[in-house]
Amino acid sequence: MSLLNKIKELKNNYAFLFLLVVFSMWAMWNVSRPQTSSAADIALSNAMVYFERGDFDNAVLQLESVVEDHKKTSAAVNAKFYLGRTAFINGNNDKAMMLLSECASNLDYSTLKTEAYIMLGQLDSDLDNAVKFFNEAAKNALSENEVTYISILKAKRLAIAGKKTEALTILDNLDSETSSYKELFEEVYGVALSLN
Repeated sequence: MSLLNKIKELKNNYAFLFLLVVFSMWAMWNVSRPQTSSAADIALSNAMVYFERGDFDNAVLQLESVVEDHKKTSAAVNAKFYLGRTAFINGNNDKAMMLLSECASNLDYSTLKTEAYIMLGQLDSDLDNAVKFFNEAAKNALSENEVTYISILKAKRLAIAGKKTEALTILDNLDSETSSYKELFEEVYGVALSLN
């Protein structure tokens, strides 16, 4: 190889190294600069402050505003979750079902996603869909304890629908002695056993 070719090869390597150094410096600057929140995130935070203060009416108004004013943002997805959860708690099941089914798969946080699927599993009138929602909740659960809780709720749903064998199969596969949900387990087991 001639000296000229070696110089060109080194020159290309230096260009690559130069670009790598520039990119690394930009990445470090980008990560270290102060992070600003978007207007949607600020609006969602304001709604959460109302919840913390116990001012649920204003919290719901703020959440509805986030959904309306900041469509297609993660803040709007989270706002729909909290609106759905509020509707679920207040017994407005149709509204809860609509809001939670719109946002569940798009939630970023596993804990919220798990909770959304649990509520959907309890709300859906179609047993097959309800079981699918409980399975999704279990997939997103962060601990074995959560999976146990979800399994008990799924068994309860099956027992209420008259599916004694399926409910008992789920319950029999759980370790009820070490579970934090022993009382719930025993209640659901009793319901399942009482079925004909």
